[in-house]
Amino acid sequence: MELFDVHSHILPAFDDGAKTVEVSLRLIDELRKQGVTNICLTPHFYTNEMSLEDYLVKRQAAFEKFMPYIPADINIVLGCEVYVTEYMFNNSDLSALAYGNSPYILTEFPYGTHFTEKTLQKFYMLLQNYKLIPVMPHVERYPNLMDNPESIEMLREMGVLIQTNISNYTKEASFFKKRKLLKYISKGMIDLLGSDTHSMTHNPPNVFSEAMQTITQKCGERHMARMMDNARHLFNKAL
Repeated sequence: MELFDVHSHILPAFDDGAKTVEVSLRLIDELRKQGVTNICLTPHFYTNEMSLEDYLVKRQAAFEKFMPYIPADINIVLGCEVYVTEYMFNNSDLSALAYGNSPYILTEFPYGTHFTEKTLQKFYMLLQNYKLIPVMPHVERYPNLMDNPESIEMLREMGVLIQTNISNYTKEASFFKKRKLLKYISKGMIDLLGSDTHSMTHNPPNVFSEAMQTITQKCGERHMARMMDNARHLFNKAL
């Protein structure tokens, strides 16, 4: 099975992720050891702190500086993790924030968000006004979603994709949270898997295979394959 990581903070010296090229290459090497050779770089974009234009210039400069170091056997797609605020909707075009050339965009909200009509309107604007498909990262960090599966289903019915982090499926992960997430995967409510790796201590990537094994054992190979198929589709659209 071809493996994909749709959420990482590997781009060096850019956000709170990898601080140096050496750390970035270590993270990539660890993912490769897990069998992951398709990696999305998704550095944070805090839309209330920086303009779109400034962010894109800064990200491109960091990416061009990093490109010569990327191993030849690793496929890379550039995107970002967008912190959704009202400010971002002052821009007429947000396509440059998507994964590569795809219509998919990784969208982060405050963890205490209640997915009321006001929040849903932001998703609707991205979908209808900007023709972008939101990917909701690390669903496990949003109590309102974890405690209200109908809210997850509502987002998915709108067209939003739901992503979960591999760190929730290890021996060290919370038993009750893991059990609930595995239940959601078994019900087809989670679409994508990502490392969200920042370093070897913050969401380390070397548990990717352990997470896959747990999901496969508890939910069946079909659901693991489904999430990787979704990631392949996103990745191919981005190229």
